[in-house]
Amino acid sequence: MILDISPYSTDKNLGKAYNDAFRNTSDEVTHICFRDGDTCWLTPDYGVHLAEYVRLYPDAVLTCWTNRINERAEQQSKMQVHDGTRVRDNQHIVRIATDMTTHLIAAQMQLKDLYNVTPLHGFVSGFCMVIPRSVWNNNKFAEQQVYSDRGPTNMLGVDNDFTNRIRAAWVPVLRMDGLYMFHIYRMLQGDHDKSHLL
Repeated sequence: MILDISPYSTDKNLGKAYNDAFRNTSDEVTHICFRDGDTCWLTPDYGVHLAEYVRLYPDAVLTCWTNRINERAEQQSKMQVHDGTRVRDNQHIVRIATDMTTHLIAAQMQLKDLYNVTPLHGFVSGFCMVIPRSVWNNNKFAEQQVYSDRGPTNMLGVDNDFTNRIRAAWVPVLRMDGLYMFHIYRMLQGDHDKSHLL
């Protein structure tokens, strides 16, 4: 069974919230899809496809395409941001489309690549991570801040630390090429506003 959730921590300890999600579910839950609270699947049958990806790649950590992620992640790895959601304005400046139709079309178009995957080797954004219980059993999320430049709470960098450690343990991190998820990610506040996380 796959659980699709958006954990939240009033203590601003996302690593503990992720660990608690596994601790508090039965062993029947073999995978948990952790999503940021500002994300949205855009195809009604995403669950069927998610289940098939899990069946095909049961031992991998999975993610998907999106429109917006942390700018550091985007600079270091173009492997999660979908180009079809970029538009040019009158000054030819590239911006992320804000109308939902563009994102619905991107999600529909990605279905042509269903069940294909692409290995990710660089910086991985955790807006969506499908994690097998077997991987979590051997690689818990850090419950204290690992990175000195990410602030005092354990909200920023939890995804990076986890994916770096599991890759070092030879667990593949794969992008589900046929799935696209909308991510608001500070669309109104700007990429640099992290006040809600610190």
